[in-house]
Amino acid sequence: MAEIKTFDEAVKFISDKNKKPKKTVPNDRKLALYGLFKQQKDGDVQGSQPWMVQVEARAKWDAWAKYKGMSKEDAQAAYVKEVTSQIEEFEIS
Repeated sequence: MAEIKTFDEAVKFISDKNKKPKKTVPNDRKLALYGLFKQQKDGDVQGSQPWMVQVEARAKWDAWAKYKGMSKEDAQAAYVKEVTSQIEEFEIS
């Protein structure tokens, strides 16, 4: 597998439906990628925090809010690092 160096390469890799992990990726790691992606694309979290009963929406909002204040460049670098880590840890190919 080629080394992932840029944000666009990382997004392309993760978006490829043919790439399957050999080990289960925990939700918190998936949410980390979601939060970093949203921070890079849209900046700081917007809107009010969803109610606790809105489990999925709340989890996504919280994941994004975790990176509030992070620059787009830092979010890109962190996203690439997280994708690379997940590829190795969960044997995604």
